Amino acid sequence: MNRVMNYWKKWRFTGLKLYLYKKNIFSNYITFNLPELEETIYLRHDTSDVKTFDKVFLEDEYDFKPDHPPGFIIDAGANIGAASVYLAHKYPNARIISIEPEKSNFKILLKNTKNYKNISCLNKALWHINEPLVIKNPDVNKESFEIQRSNFTGDDLIESITINQLVQDYDIPNIDILKIDIEGAEKEIFSHNTEWIDKVSLIFIEFHDRKTPGCKESFFKAIKAYAERTYQKGETAIVVMKPHHCEIE
Repeated sequence: MNRVMNYWKKWRFTGLKLYLYKKNIFSNYITFNLPELEETIYLRHDTSDVKTFDKVFLEDEYDFKPDHPPGFIIDAGANIGAASVYLAHKYPNARIISIEPEKSNFKILLKNTKNYKNISCLNKALWHINEPLVIKNPDVNKESFEIQRSNFTGDDLIESITINQLVQDYDIPNIDILKIDIEGAEKEIFSHNTEWIDKVSLIFIEFHDRKTPGCKESFFKAIKAYAERTYQKGETAIVVMKPHHCEIE
C-alpha cells in the first residue's frame, strides 16, 4: 500500500487561516501543523480534542486585547493545553499556570506544552478549598470531566488547589488573565473564598449551568462590584474588570 494511504489530510478554513489535520493510523495522535506558530499540536483520535482545537485556534475565543500586557495567566481547565499554547504565543512574556485534573488530559497537556518555558502545568483541580476530589464522570468526552468531593482514599484521588494558594505559591501580584472552563466547578469557585477577585484584570469563562445549576448566578454575584464590561464570544464570556492597585495579602 502506498504510504500516502496511511493517513488522511483535512484542510480547515477560517478567515485567512488554514490548518492541516493529519491523522497517521500508526500513531496515537492527530497532528496539527501551525505554520505561523512553527509548532505542532497533538490531539487524540476519536475524542473531543479536535473540537477543543477549533474553539481556540479557529474560532479565536480567547482573542481579546487586554488593557495592558499580561504578566500572569491562570488557565484552569487547561485540558490538552490548546488555550495555554495560544496565550503563550500571544503573550510570550507572560507566566502561564495551566491546571488540569484528569490524568489522560494532563499527559497530552504536558506533550503540547513541553517546549514552552513560560508554562507551568499542575495535575490538580481548581477548587475553593483544599480537599480530596475525584472525577465524577470518567467515561465522558475528554472535554467534559467533572469533579466532586471524595470521602475515600485511593489512586484516583485528585489534589485540589485554590486561587489564593496559587497566588501564594507563585508569588502572583495580580492575575492579568483568568481563563476558567471547569465543567461546573465555577459555581464553588465563585461562591466561597473570593478575596482574590479584585486582583483579576480579565476573565474568560464558560458556564455549565446545564450540569451545575447556579454557575452563572454565583459568578456574576461575586464579580458585581468589580466588573467593568462583559462580552460574549462563542461559548465564552469575557469580563473586563475595573482597574486595581492593591496587593493580595
